[in-house]
Amino acid sequence: MYWPVLALLLTALLSLVGLVIVYRSQPEPTAPLVADLAPRRTEIASLQRLTQIIQRGQTSSEIYKILLESAVQTVRADAAWLDLQAGHSDAEAPDAGALYHQLTPAQAATIRDYLISHSLQDSERIFNELTDGPSLGSGPLRSLLALPLRGMHNHYGTLYLLKQQAQGFHHEDLGILQTFTSQAVLSIENLQLAANSAENQRTQEELKIASQVQESLIPKNLPTDNWFEISSHSLAAKEVGGDFYDFLHLPGRRLAVLIGDVSGKGVTAAFHMAQMKGIFHALMQENPLAKSERDKFPVPSKFMAQANAALTHCLERSSFITSTLYIIDYEQGGFMFARAGHCHTLYYHAMREEVFYFESTGLGLGIIRNDSYEKHIKNQFYDYSPGDVMVIYTDGIVEARGEGNTEYGEARLKAQLEASYYLEADEIKEHILRDLNNFTRGYPIHDDQTLLVIKFKAAQPAPFA
Repeated sequence: MYWPVLALLLTALLSLVGLVIVYRSQPEPTAPLVADLAPRRTEIASLQRLTQIIQRGQTSSEIYKILLESAVQTVRADAAWLDLQAGHSDAEAPDAGALYHQLTPAQAATIRDYLISHSLQDSERIFNELTDGPSLGSGPLRSLLALPLRGMHNHYGTLYLLKQQAQGFHHEDLGILQTFTSQAVLSIENLQLAANSAENQRTQEELKIASQVQESLIPKNLPTDNWFEISSHSLAAKEVGGDFYDFLHLPGRRLAVLIGDVSGKGVTAAFHMAQMKGIFHALMQENPLAKSERDKFPVPSKFMAQANAALTHCLERSSFITSTLYIIDYEQGGFMFARAGHCHTLYYHAMREEVFYFESTGLGLGIIRNDSYEKHIKNQFYDYSPGDVMVIYTDGIVEARGEGNTEYGEARLKAQLEASYYLEADEIKEHILRDLNNFTRGYPIHDDQTLLVIKFKAAQPAPFA
């Protein structure tokens, strides 16, 4: 990561050391030449200090500090300050006192106002004849060198160096300081890259953990019975998602099946998915005060109303959850369900040899947050026949996009069940997924996908066996 910076440093050091070598190869120097070499030695020392800081991997705060000190020493400035970009959050700024040399923040503010009034702010230039320059105390400032600190994508601020004498700065000074600031900016950006890389790694680790936790919430052991087959598929659009499904065995040979989809994607949706799963297990518990055995557990519409009330306290206003709860009763040979704004259930009726969607009303959880919600949710009853098939899914299936930005759609899903209803549940699921993958081949998944296939076996046990 630091090779570009070190290469630049090495080039600069070799060029400056070359001056020393050339000097030492000459006859005994005269006094003026010795005096001229002194600043070069200061430059070499300053570059070495910058190099050491970069090699030690110190903070951007230390780099700013040594940059200011090195610049002042190299050009023998009477005063200086680093004017860092206001509100810049990509770099760690030093303490306020480390930004100024031989002047106070108030004096710097006066000079800054002067530069703004003369349109001299944030420009790379030398001004050696400031006829109306502000005073530093012992006399007016006659020379100013301004050098912005710019990276590839950010403007970090401006380095200002000041002298009281006229013609105080030379173009050679500007070239040397450009090397200093380039090294400083490169090292700051390298530090940021290292920090961002570490932060990204931490984020990925956290997402990996969240994904593992969410994976543990998805049922691994599907319910098995002599009455039905179940097959499932779940795929998140990101590391974690907002689709969910779950099962609960209830007394009296009944099975509760819940499927849902939290608005949005990512960690927030996954969090609400976990909340909904907890609400499902909490509400679908036996009520000891119920008057009859079958009333000990809430019917689907009642569950949705209670879930909506519970979510009112933990679901932000911009979020909602679509869901459907099915309670399958094997002894009665039927099921009831309530739809809270979720996708319509796709169904194959074996006796009629017909594939259709259940058209039912219902409102998503969290859209209405008062007692009137219960008016918008209804129970629906249906008697199943041996060989019937239920296909339950989230909108990531029917809204999957393929060539020409077209949607997979309910009609195509219906056609796949018409072509595969006679197969076992696993085979029906695989048939649908193959067609879905062929449709979306080469296009990214943009929403979580969940698919459940429930097939009632052709040979049903005796009701009370």
